[in-house]
Parts: sequence; structure tokens; C-alpha cells
Amino acid sequence: MNDDLLIQRLLDGTLTPAEHAAVNHRLRDDAELRDHLREIAEQAVAMGDMARQRGTDAPAGSLRVADKRATFTHWLALAASVALLASSAWLWMGRRDAPVLTLVDSSGTVVWNHGGEMRVNVSEGEKLAAGTLETLGEAASAQLQFADGTIISLTGESELSFSEETQKLLVLRKGSLSAQVKPQPLGHPMIVRTPSAEAEIVGTTFNLSARPDDTLLKVDEGLVKLKRLADGSSIDVPAQSSAVASLNSSLKLDPAVTPEPLTRWRFDFTTVVPPQIWRGIWHDTPEGGRMVASPYVAQKTKEGAVVTHFGVSVRTGYLNPPLALVVTETSVIRYRLKQTESAPLQLMLLTNQPAGGFGGNFECKIGRDELHPDPQGWCELEIPIDRFKPVDRRPHVRARHPTPVGNIVASFLLSSFKQDTGLTVAQFELSTLP
Repeated sequence: MNDDLLIQRLLDGTLTPAEHAAVNHRLRDDAELRDHLREIAEQAVAMGDMARQRGTDAPAGSLRVADKRATFTHWLALAASVALLASSAWLWMGRRDAPVLTLVDSSGTVVWNHGGEMRVNVSEGEKLAAGTLETLGEAASAQLQFADGTIISLTGESELSFSEETQKLLVLRKGSLSAQVKPQPLGHPMIVRTPSAEAEIVGTTFNLSARPDDTLLKVDEGLVKLKRLADGSSIDVPAQSSAVASLNSSLKLDPAVTPEPLTRWRFDFTTVVPPQIWRGIWHDTPEGGRMVASPYVAQKTKEGAVVTHFGVSVRTGYLNPPLALVVTETSVIRYRLKQTESAPLQLMLLTNQPAGGFGGNFECKIGRDELHPDPQGWCELEIPIDRFKPVDRRPHVRARHPTPVGNIVASFLLSSFKQDTGLTVAQFELSTLP
């Protein structure tokens, strides 16, 4: 495979895991290939600038609005993708075999890629050299610690490249992380890059999500500098505030006050289109909108076999502005749902601690006998919070995360197991018992 095709497939995300590992290895050792990648980065950024200029200067009627937006978005996305790869290149070029992070806690499947070596199901307590860590599946999570005590938590399907020499350098290619960052050395802040933004942190607590078209930052304590890669503009995001950095530089880049956590909230799929990043496929029908379960990786065995479930998720942190839902001792979760094939279900709560960090994953198994469909097949399901138990069976993990009560729920994930039962959701509600 020639280098042009190799880099094109790297940008498109069509390399196999083995090929991706080989590219990582080459970028680390091949200065000529790194230079070639830089040239493509410069060209893509230049073309992105041209697209922005044309989008601003083109005479009315010379290009349809939809076409201008498509061209503009295409070049911004390409430039951002290359910028992200260039960011990853610093990690590859500066890689050492010395440990950088320790895996403190995890659930689900955690994969570590280092120097062309890919390992599935990394064990807790392992010290990891610079490389790329992936959490596979909606319910996966990993808590990582730097030597200075800085904690990074990944949740859901996330991919993080990391390195530390003169400063901590992280590239979040997809997914979500929360961090509790110790004060960093003067002039050497921690840097976190995504496809659309760069965050500079000197010591704070925050959450960052890399979404398809933008980056969502929520700061709990301290101050984070957020730069939008589309145009280089930047803002300071203070405590108890959030901001969105988009690939579309015409959107306003301003911090907004983060709302207080809610104990009651409702989402009606029949009238509102959910964020694209939520699990499931939204359909508009004459009777109203529906969210139909889509397949996801529940786990990966040591032999590499994938276990697939079918689910619908509700993630309020991905709304704009983001919302936080906290569960209490009297919380109850309600769904209006149907299945084309009767089968048991599982509802998972993926949670974070109120001050940031992993809060544990919890599940409630729902038997067929609990589902009582009406003549149209719809069921009204109500589940009190005391039915949820820790997913992880290990005693020390259960002792750390015994209950979801008091935690912020990052995702409500309703699933059938290894079969597609046509699970469809019309409404979701978090409420409290009288």
C-alpha cells in the first residue's frame, strides 16, 4: 500500500486494527512519513481556510446554501481530522517505554495499543506507557492515574491517546472523559485535543465530550482555556460553566452557566428529535417519533469475539446546554416501550460522582412477566432506584460503588441482550416517588 493511500485510509478510519497499529509504529519511527502527514495537514488547513472564505465571499445565488454548507463542513472536518492526527503524531514521535498512566479501575472491555502491540482486557493496577487506550461498548469505563495524582476517567465508547514528557498530552478522538487535574508545573499545562477543540488545563475538575461535529466542555472547579480549531478563537471557561466548540466557526463560542442537577426530567421521542450521538435510530412516523434500538458492543472476549446487544440510550450531558440528572433514594425511572418479540430487558445506569470521576455502573434486569403490552403492543414500565445493583461482581468494586444514589447518570441504557427484539421507546422519564 503506498503512503498516499495509507494516509487516506487513516483519515477515513478504514484501516483494520492491525494496519492501524502498523501505521502507529511507522509514524513513530519514519520521519519521512511524519513529514508527509504534516504536508497534508497544511494543505487541509489551507483548503479549510479557502472554504471559509468562499462561504463568506461567494455572491448570493452563485452556490446553493446547502452546497456551501456541505463544502464548508467537509473541509473543516478534514482539517480537524488531520489536525487530530498531527496531534497524535506528537504522542507517537515522543513515545518512551516508561510508564505514564496506571489503570486504577475499569469495567467492560479496555484495549491498550502501544508500539504496534494491541492488548485486550488490560488488568487493573497495570502501568501503561504512552499509547492509545480504548473502552469498547456503551457500558465500558476506565479510571487512569498519572504519577502526580491526576485522575482521568473514560466512559462509554472512547478512544484516548496519551503521553507525558515535559507536559501531559492527551488526544480524545471520540467519547467522553472526566478529569481531576492536580496543579500542573508553571508553563506546562495539560493539553487535551479533540477533532474540533483544544483544552488547556493547569489544575481543575472538568468533563469533556468529543461529539461528531463539536466538543462539549463542562467545568466543575477551576478554569479551562478552550480553543476552537476551526478558526483558532479561544475563551476561558470558569467553574460551574460549559461551552461548545464546533467545526462551524460561525457559531458563537461563549461559556454558559451549568444548570443545577435535576431529580425530575422527561424526554418525549414522539415530539423531539434526540441528539445523533444517543444510542438508537430515531424514526418519524404518522403516530409520532420512535427511538428504535441499535446494535452496540457489550463486551469483547479475550479471544477477540464481540458480544452484541441492542439498545436505546438517554444521555443528558450531550444536550445543548448539557443537563445533569442525579438519582436519589426515591427516584423512579419510567419508559413507554414495545417489542416485536417478547424478551427480557436490561436497564443500565452509567454514573459519575458529583465532583467528577467514575461513580459505578448499575443494572436492573427486567423479566418478560413485568411487561404488560396494551392492544397496540405498548408497555408502561416503572423501575424504582432500589432495584439497581452493581454490574461488576468483584467485592472490592462493589464496596467502592455500592449504589447509584447521589450519583450523576451519564447514560440510561435500555437493551435487549444478544438478539434484536425490535425494542422501541416512545418516552423516558426520571421522577420521584411520592
